[in-house]
Amino acid sequence: MNSSQYLVIAMLCIAVCMGVSGCLQQVPSGNNTNQTCTAGTCPTPTGCSNATGTCPAALQNITSFNGCVAAGYPVMESYPRQCHVPGGPTFVENISQLCTEAGGNWNECSNRCPLDNAGNPTAICTAMCEPLCECGGITGFLCPLGYTCKTPAGIADALGYCVPESGGNLTRDQAYALALNSTCVQEGNLTNNSFYNPNSHTWWIDLVPNTSHPGCNPACVVDVRNGASEVNWRCTGLLPP
Repeated sequence: MNSSQYLVIAMLCIAVCMGVSGCLQQVPSGNNTNQTCTAGTCPTPTGCSNATGTCPAALQNITSFNGCVAAGYPVMESYPRQCHVPGGPTFVENISQLCTEAGGNWNECSNRCPLDNAGNPTAICTAMCEPLCECGGITGFLCPLGYTCKTPAGIADALGYCVPESGGNLTRDQAYALALNSTCVQEGNLTNNSFYNPNSHTWWIDLVPNTSHPGCNPACVVDVRNGASEVNWRCTGLLPP
């Protein structure tokens, strides 16, 4: 064969490969970056899935943080939050715009330390600028959807800042670990049922008590601001016969 014949055969091979879904695309799939997705599939949070067109084209359709979240990709609870497309870019949430639209106070030169330590004269804070969505205060600034206001405990109308609603500085697993090492376990056994209360900045983990208390449904309450844990019996009382 001459060189022109080799060229024709090579072009035919490429054309056949492009038309067959079995040709591999070297794109990480899901949480396992060592896997690849075949043509016609795209990486998802759980692995490869069928998609229309090629994977790179599908990835290009995601151009924003909201689009990344809507596609089901994992959100990193950073500040601001970030969403990463496996094999693609990482999108950062535009918290400044969300803050303003929600009625918060976007401050490019705020500082967490003095906000966290309001009313504590012994606290030493470094002078630094930190962009924050401020909330609370006398004016009652609000947080965007998906965020909750973190304010210092025991101070009425204190100014705070917005943190992801997943539990502020503590994830559910971290709160559970604190509860296991607290006096809560002396009252009973922790269950897997839990929820986060953004108003009180606490994780509530249901507890099966060692001793029955009619009319009570106890829970171990973990404060995300200081890690303190205590049992709340949530007693409704017995109805008269």
